[in-house]
Amino acid sequence: MMGYSKLFLLLLLSSYTLGQEGNDNNEPTSTCLLASRFRTFKKYLYEYTTESRNGMVGTANLKNGPKVSCQVEIEVPQTCKFVMHTRDCTLSEVSTMDLKGQPVYSQAHGFEAFQAAMEKNPLKFTVEEVTIVQLYPETDEPVNILNIKRGIVSALMVPVMEDETKSFMNTVHGQCLTDYLVNAGRDFATDVTLSRDLSQCDQFYSRELINSPLALLQKLHRPMSKLITSTQDCNYKFENKGKHITAAMCTEKHVYLPFSHEDNGISSVVTQDVIFKSSKRISNKVFEVNLSQRKPLHFENPEDKAPVQTKDTVLSTLQELAGTDQGMKRASLFHKFVSSLRVLRNETLSQALTEMLDMSGWLTWQALLQCGTSECSSAMLQAIRTNDGLSPGVDALAYGLSLQPHPDATRVWDMLSMAQYKQSRAIMYALANTVKKFHIADVSPVVTEVSKFFETLLNDCSGEILDEDSLADQDDMSFLALRVVAVMGKAMQAANPSLISSILRCAKKTDIPLSNQKAAIQAFRLMDINDEVRSIFMEVYKDAQSPVEKRVAAYLMLMKNPDHALVTNILNDLENVRDKQLKSFVVSHLKNILNSGETKMYQSRKDIELALADTNTVVEGMSNYYEIDSALGSIQSKIIFDATDTLPKEVMLETTLKVFDYNYDIFEVGVEGTGFEPTIDALFGEQGFFPDSISKVMYWAGDKANILREVLEKVVPEKDRPKRQVPENLLKNIANSALKLLDDVHVSPAPETIAYLRLLGAEIGYMKTSDMRKMAQTLSMYYHVFIRDLSVKVFSALTSSTENEIFAHYIFMENAFSLSTASGFPLKFSLAGVIATGAKGGFTHSPANKMTDLSFMPSVGLEFITQMGVHVPDYLQASLEMHSNLYSESSLNAKVTLSRNQMRFSIPAPKSNKQLFSISNEMLSVSCGQTEKVPSLMEDRIDTTDCQTLLSGLKICTVVRYSNATSIDQAPYYPLNGESRFAVEIQPTGEVSEYTATIIDETLREGKKGRHKVDSLKLTLKAEGTAIGNIVFLLHCFTPQNVYSHSGTVVFRKDRN
Repeated sequence: MMGYSKLFLLLLLSSYTLGQEGNDNNEPTSTCLLASRFRTFKKYLYEYTTESRNGMVGTANLKNGPKVSCQVEIEVPQTCKFVMHTRDCTLSEVSTMDLKGQPVYSQAHGFEAFQAAMEKNPLKFTVEEVTIVQLYPETDEPVNILNIKRGIVSALMVPVMEDETKSFMNTVHGQCLTDYLVNAGRDFATDVTLSRDLSQCDQFYSRELINSPLALLQKLHRPMSKLITSTQDCNYKFENKGKHITAAMCTEKHVYLPFSHEDNGISSVVTQDVIFKSSKRISNKVFEVNLSQRKPLHFENPEDKAPVQTKDTVLSTLQELAGTDQGMKRASLFHKFVSSLRVLRNETLSQALTEMLDMSGWLTWQALLQCGTSECSSAMLQAIRTNDGLSPGVDALAYGLSLQPHPDATRVWDMLSMAQYKQSRAIMYALANTVKKFHIADVSPVVTEVSKFFETLLNDCSGEILDEDSLADQDDMSFLALRVVAVMGKAMQAANPSLISSILRCAKKTDIPLSNQKAAIQAFRLMDINDEVRSIFMEVYKDAQSPVEKRVAAYLMLMKNPDHALVTNILNDLENVRDKQLKSFVVSHLKNILNSGETKMYQSRKDIELALADTNTVVEGMSNYYEIDSALGSIQSKIIFDATDTLPKEVMLETTLKVFDYNYDIFEVGVEGTGFEPTIDALFGEQGFFPDSISKVMYWAGDKANILREVLEKVVPEKDRPKRQVPENLLKNIANSALKLLDDVHVSPAPETIAYLRLLGAEIGYMKTSDMRKMAQTLSMYYHVFIRDLSVKVFSALTSSTENEIFAHYIFMENAFSLSTASGFPLKFSLAGVIATGAKGGFTHSPANKMTDLSFMPSVGLEFITQMGVHVPDYLQASLEMHSNLYSESSLNAKVTLSRNQMRFSIPAPKSNKQLFSISNEMLSVSCGQTEKVPSLMEDRIDTTDCQTLLSGLKICTVVRYSNATSIDQAPYYPLNGESRFAVEIQPTGEVSEYTATIIDETLREGKKGRHKVDSLKLTLKAEGTAIGNIVFLLHCFTPQNVYSHSGTVVFRKDRN
């Protein structure tokens, strides 16, 4: 019987399997409408090709861009579940254009690496209905490769056509509203046309790329993306029996609207071709995926680095920038230099850094500060890590880098390395700010390393010296560590419970400075208060031996997010509080809670009101908490006194803005002071300097000292003032009192004050009185470095050579973003504005020859650089660039020679054209292989130069050059129709080599026998040249017999030789 059962089960399973295979051509019962295109247990083979062409349509037939071809296999092991393999992929780029205007492709550099990356991992994906597509890539799949595979999947996403003419479809651009038209087919659609306006897709938006962090005009990528129109049209053909795709062709157009005419202008066209090759049955039915790797179909922004990582491009660009004599190119070269830095990885940039700084440290720092990538930040930290000469400058740069948004793990590692190298206050706060911005949810390895570093640095506040070479006081270092941990509290609490336990041990200690004890408690201001922390803080709060400031700090941490049980505990213990200052502060704080009307305190409000019914109002001179609420926000203030002193120990002021029921901290400033009592007592105490001296002067002056008597009464009342005898030598006695005052102040501990500032919830830093003393020393050091030493060096450089130069380059506007394309390649667009200004020159003086050379050549250039193009990140660069330049320059080169009665002033004639003013525009085609100008439209081309004589040997010319394309219907508007230029420039004719002015002062003898002396001043202006000889203007001035007169003589001479 058992044998028949097994045989029956085997026959049942066989029948089920045959039934499944037999139903292969039937309509699927699944909700996945794509299942009719790809049958279960089948493999489909397609030839896939995509290419992108960046060009200036209507101006020139010059194009560039990538092309990818692959063999694509689609396996269907289960219904609506697919495995895609990409094999035999090739990567090529446009190398030239043939005679028919078609692009000729050649293999791109690194195509072998591209082929290996495409073939390495299959891509698994699932489809539900029409709009839900989930990808399951391998963990090591690069984003740029995954995007290309997204483009392939997107091209195959064509469901069965319904009766409607519009529907939402899932594509590489997200959910897109798609219009479709059935061109052929009776029972089934066999020819379909799809069209999309990509601006209607939910994931087609501008993704911000790296911009200069110092640019004034940035973050404008969203409105600028509206200047590009993007549309897509596809045509699909299907096999009538199996309904699978037999051929597909998609064309996607991206047109830059400014200056374009009927889609003619700067554009990028992306095409996709899919051709069916074959299909066959498979036996594989396994489909296993890692759900944690699930990703959507839409485009993801990839990392974009240079295909070839070499320092040669950066160094050659810097060398060209540093040595260029063509000022018009400066702005463009600087932008090229910054762009070449952005595409380098850490290893390459680190290798090039030393050579860059040696070649031109001034230009290198300008570029690094405006680069904006994490690699450039690493390079800056690497450069300043060994710069100990200007420590405050190093600290300021590190702190400035921490203010940049969206840090990555690399920047956190760099900041940690910097903090490990040097534990200055600015660098430690810079590390904390970076970690706070970086940590969002999951704990990363670098955050864990930061927490371990601070745990080691804190060392349970033991005061043990961990680094023998460190000169910092361990108590000060512990205080700094605690304040910095408070800035990034959430990240530290999530990363390292051991660090939190160490901070709690610091809070419980009583043998460390009070400021450190309070800092340990306040380190929890951004952390979650769990039961362990709450228990320890309650213990500190109830400890009668602890100072009032520490108990108040513990109380405020407890009341940060109180529950009903905690409030009840505080109220029950209020009668046991013996410290009047602490009790006064707690009562005032509870009264403010009672008056605030907070909903979370509703349950405890009655208990608070009952407990505080018999308490007095606020008493002047006692510790208090004040709060003023309004519809816009609130202002909080606290003042803490000690029972033994009249001066407050702590003063704090905080403002909060309320927006949509959320409270935002605007700023908080606090001052904590200790050690002032001995000084105050020495000055104004019962035996203090002022009461003693004023009383003796008052008794000595008698009734004439009514004003002094009033002052003394306010300082020390008469009932508390001892009787004093008027000394015989009043001045000597006052001098002795002054000496006593100095001794008392000298032997008493120095008063210490700590002031801190928090803006928008982030602590900016703190300052102690000891820092002010160090600041005075630092200012003195900077005076010697910058005012004295640097000025001497600058003056020495200016007076020793005429080849000095200084140029500043500033990217004042930069907006770069990328858009998705059907191929999965990003379309990159950027608009940058760069200004370059400076001068070359200097002067030299030779006492022996009495000769002085003077040179001054200022220039200023402004350039707008527009870039647009589709490229393959990490493999192939391609784009079109438009450079719009404004430039002006002038020059003065002079040589002054002095003798006993003669001064000669000479100016060499310029050897090249000088641009007084110039406006130019040109288009460039940029790819990995070459950079070439886009040819201009030659029809109605205008190219004129109009010159007039300015001086002998010099002409002033007006240059006009542009293409008048108004008669061509398909041409874009100016300036996209070709190279254009308008300039006013000075052109040398070559006839004059030098202009000289000579002044001769001499005494002439006139009259009979030369007895009459006449003073003569002769001015000679001369234009010297090989072609025209010498042109001389001679002016004589005479002063005979003390009567001034003059005569002029113009002499034109031409040397026949």
